[in-house]
Amino acid sequence: MEDNAILRAIKERRSIIRFEPKPVSEEQLQTILEAGRWAPSFANSQPWEFIVVREKGLLAELNGLVQRIAIARRGKVVISKAGLGEAPLAIVVAVDPWKDLQHHVEAGTAAAQNMALAAHSLGLASYWAGVYSPRGGRGTPEAKIKKLLDIPEEHRVIALLPIGFPAYKDQGERRELAELVHYDRYRGGGKEEK
Repeated sequence: MEDNAILRAIKERRSIIRFEPKPVSEEQLQTILEAGRWAPSFANSQPWEFIVVREKGLLAELNGLVQRIAIARRGKVVISKAGLGEAPLAIVVAVDPWKDLQHHVEAGTAAAQNMALAAHSLGLASYWAGVYSPRGGRGTPEAKIKKLLDIPEEHRVIALLPIGFPAYKDQGERRELAELVHYDRYRGGGKEEK
């Protein structure tokens, strides 16, 4: 496989949930936000909005909502309280569905991924705290986040990205490429049928 700086960054990026108590510089933050701004979107609709949260009280409230999501989806707490609470900032990725009725979720997802990769390229870390609720609804963590941060009712919240200096290194495993790649048609397990 060809050596490639982008692929190397993608392979090295990990979800980190604990951060060093060091601030993220304004220049680093602007670089991360710029990466999100340049994400692809259908017909260049750019439906995203980014809310940078630095206030400790708001970060703590967001942390509680993220934990509820983890509990609801997994039956146990997967993300530790230390994660979002210790990050010096979090970026909330919201989208306006009216700018792209069919692809706003994908656009917001691409923007979040760009920002996570940009953070990694600067020696920072992040993790994806998914809050999007397909059905929406008043009682969801997504709705509570919108209320907490004064996000317009019609917007959708795709993810929260806590950003900071990593407190540890993580090694992640991936399935082998041959297990998941199919050519021309889906073939069970990705392996060529004989």
